[in-house]
Amino acid sequence: MGVRVKIFGREYNLKANEKEEYLREIASFVDRRIKKIALALPQRENEEMSVLACLNIADELYRLKDRNKKARNKIRLLIEKMEKLSK
Repeated sequence: MGVRVKIFGREYNLKANEKEEYLREIASFVDRRIKKIALALPQRENEEMSVLACLNIADELYRLKDRNKKARNKIRLLIEKMEKLSK
């Protein structure tokens, strides 16, 4: 699937094995992040704002991955505890 999207005033052709709606949604997410940084740091270059947005998104991703890992470990421990109690 391919779709044309606009991110921070520039058009991009996205191609992926995902639905058009999903591609538009992630493009919109990135666009909002860059615009948020642009409002906070208007003197920065577009490239720098894009990199800062990427770093913010990567930070969020890594934090969510860490929370997910901790939650999985807690679930695993609870399952093990329940299995021991049921014996």
